[in-house]
Amino acid sequence: MPASDEPYRRHERREIYFTGSCMGGPEPWWCWSCEAYADPEPRPPRTLTKEGYQLALLDDMRRLAPEAPLSPPAPYDDPPAHLLEEAGRWNALESQKIADLSAILGDPVSGGPSRHRFSLPLWPDFWLEHTTMDTPIGQYVLNRRFVRRSGEPMRSPDHLRPWSVLLPEAQAFFGWEENRMPNAYWHVVPFQIEGRRMEACFVYGLLQHVSESSED
Repeated sequence: MPASDEPYRRHERREIYFTGSCMGGPEPWWCWSCEAYADPEPRPPRTLTKEGYQLALLDDMRRLAPEAPLSPPAPYDDPPAHLLEEAGRWNALESQKIADLSAILGDPVSGGPSRHRFSLPLWPDFWLEHTTMDTPIGQYVLNRRFVRRSGEPMRSPDHLRPWSVLLPEAQAFFGWEENRMPNAYWHVVPFQIEGRRMEACFVYGLLQHVSESSED
């Protein structure tokens, strides 16, 4: 047990998360010491930036859809070392809360109960919407997806371009079946155009690439 009770006092004030004598290892949801919900430590440092967050998103897109020919603008096409390091720090953060993101990305716009929308310069026509728990646990991020902010949904197969179309829009246009796994980060949808068998890949609900199907 610590010689001083200051860790416990700081814990009660939510200045720190783990006092050192909680039962079991640190957990982001429940503190066994005070039998209450607690915030994990550390919260995202204020040295993180929106640019680093966007690069972390691009890393996710490349990981989930490695065949997508992404061509982001500078500096994301050849990011400097400090931005790569920061993206890694974003990816390492666990149990993010809306308050954490707001401190770096700015205040979100409400998209409805437990839905929080952030604007990102790389995707000016879309919001990145984060879904949270509406419970005493707090606004921990559960899922995220792109939703349209401006512009019109696709009106022609010619509009099926990367970073221009959302999965629900393509579903409505082509008459695809309703998505049975709406919370999945990554979707590959087979379809046909003029008798050609195609595949469309979406990450966070945003189109990444379209290709001819590799299936026989």
